[in-house]
Amino acid sequence: MNLSVNFQMEESESIEELQERFFNFLLKKICTEKQAQDFLNKAKVTENQFDYLMREAKDTGLIDDESYAKLFAEGHEAWGNAKISFELSKRGIESENINSALENITEESQRAKELYNSWKNILDNKKISSRLLSRGFSYKSINKILKNKDDIDF
Repeated sequence: MNLSVNFQMEESESIEELQERFFNFLLKKICTEKQAQDFLNKAKVTENQFDYLMREAKDTGLIDDESYAKLFAEGHEAWGNAKISFELSKRGIESENINSALENITEESQRAKELYNSWKNILDNKKISSRLLSRGFSYKSINKILKNKDDIDF
């Protein structure tokens, strides 16, 4: 995610102006707490300004890592749990929010089965397995599908 916006604080800028620019940034794209912190660090705001702006952003709901994680996981159901977890970790999401987000989406083996069914007529099992691995699905889920590929429920 490219968040490189010139946000250097100007000496004559009031906290209200600073807050308005920060909130405008947060309204353009959903951000994690870490991404917002990185943005403010690049802005070279004071520690007091940093604390104030982060608290205000959280209080107004502009930063909510739990919701971010859930939306991210729901939007990436064609990925395995490992890849979703890795990407969320990279964005600074805590493990409890990652686990909660993964609990709220379809079970990994079922998601892998759906992908298998969409590819089984055009790809061989080796290529399907490779694609599922590259999307972060576990060996356990992949093996379960390949062993039970003719079963409707497993």
